[in-house]
Amino acid sequence: MTAAARARQRIRIPRISVRFVAEGVEALGHLQNVSRAGMFVRTADLPRAGTVVAIQFRSPVGSLVDLRGEVRWTTAEHPARELEPGFGVVLREPPREYREFFLWAIAQGKEE
Repeated sequence: MTAAARARQRIRIPRISVRFVAEGVEALGHLQNVSRAGMFVRTADLPRAGTVVAIQFRSPVGSLVDLRGEVRWTTAEHPARELEPGFGVVLREPPREYREFFLWAIAQGKEE
């Protein structure tokens, strides 16, 4: 597997609640899957693609994880597909806490 393929590898995880802020609006959701370079957040509150988003959640190992990223796409952009509402995020320089969380996710989850 190439480095690019490993970065895109998505791991389905148990439900983890997140709080996020995009364009000054705070909302709640939960993680559906994660990768080394991004994640999918399930929520009815969809920010626009291209928006900078701040995401915060408590890792199952106890760490508070603070992330910054960019909304790459939302389910609103795919009306023909029957998707639960949410958005995909590409992360900007994930901190150590996220890298530790991702290792936990690999151990717990299964690849999509």
